[in-house]
Amino acid sequence: MAEPQFDIVAHHSERYQRHSEGAIAILPDGQWLLGWTAFYGGFHDASPAHILAMRSDDRGETWSEPVVMLENDGKCNVMNVCFAQPGDGSIVMSHVRTDDETCFYSWPFSRKSTDGGHTWTPHKPMVDLDTWRGFPANDRMIVHSSGRLITPMALNTVRPDREDGRGLLQPVRSDDVGETWQLSSNAAPVRDPNRPGASEPAVFEKKDGTLVFYIRTRLGTIWAAESRDRGESVSESWDTGIQSPATPCIVGRIPSTGDLLLIWNNAKPDRPGSGGPRTPMTTAVSRDDGVTWTNVKNLEPDTSRSYMYPALTFDGDTALVLYSQGKTDSVVKWSTNWHSTSLKLARVPVEWFYE
Repeated sequence: MAEPQFDIVAHHSERYQRHSEGAIAILPDGQWLLGWTAFYGGFHDASPAHILAMRSDDRGETWSEPVVMLENDGKCNVMNVCFAQPGDGSIVMSHVRTDDETCFYSWPFSRKSTDGGHTWTPHKPMVDLDTWRGFPANDRMIVHSSGRLITPMALNTVRPDREDGRGLLQPVRSDDVGETWQLSSNAAPVRDPNRPGASEPAVFEKKDGTLVFYIRTRLGTIWAAESRDRGESVSESWDTGIQSPATPCIVGRIPSTGDLLLIWNNAKPDRPGSGGPRTPMTTAVSRDDGVTWTNVKNLEPDTSRSYMYPALTFDGDTALVLYSQGKTDSVVKWSTNWHSTSLKLARVPVEWFYE
């Protein structure tokens, strides 16, 4: 049975202490376009960062030199790359601009390329910056079977220094290939006493067109909500029972089998409400549109390391799993795992997930 191939595609360095939150687009000519956040002024979420890009013409065997794909025009940074390809030859990209150290003043922006990501339209806000605050995690934009673009986001309702602050799931959608965006008519809360509640949701489409959102929480499990009208409204949320610390997951459909693939940190939180441990990194397959998950196995079993913010793309029968790799520290707060963090790519034969 073919085994996964692992490569560090962006090494941490004195210049870049943290590489994270990336996505890969497979272009029509077969080239891979990789975009990610490179932190050049520290390693915390609000440290200065811009977005880099590089390309591969040989399915990840070699890569071009990185170039700046988006300069930092935020008061803190720009981060969290998402790519979507709506089928007209264009690439729609979203990202987050962060303007304060608490990351409360963070907003999603989008832009488009019609030449394979070499040039881009000016980025513009996806939402009203005066009344809406929140952001998607990396690699969260999908193209619905109807052609609609969907991006799930976490809505920040109250400043984080307030006790009543919380996070809500609220998707944003576009029917004109990313030119304009509309928020859903309602938001789905997670009844979580450990603020901020819902954050960094992932999304997948069921075979009947229903959207399902898998939500990061501080409750020790992944929660979910759904939309039966392509993101125009969302249901109440519920507990999936899938064990997880407060870390994001990613879900995608395997093209060759039609099954769903889930990637997450399958671990019990090291304390109530914790975002750790972020290890191991586990995969599971669902043959029934997410009702049950089987074939659970660890893609990254080494618990001396942390694995964070997975992204998922398929090139034929190969899954491209992109994520950050850092060190696990059981003594200090888990966020210090971001110090000296590299970007890693696993090229995984689809058959491996079924062993």
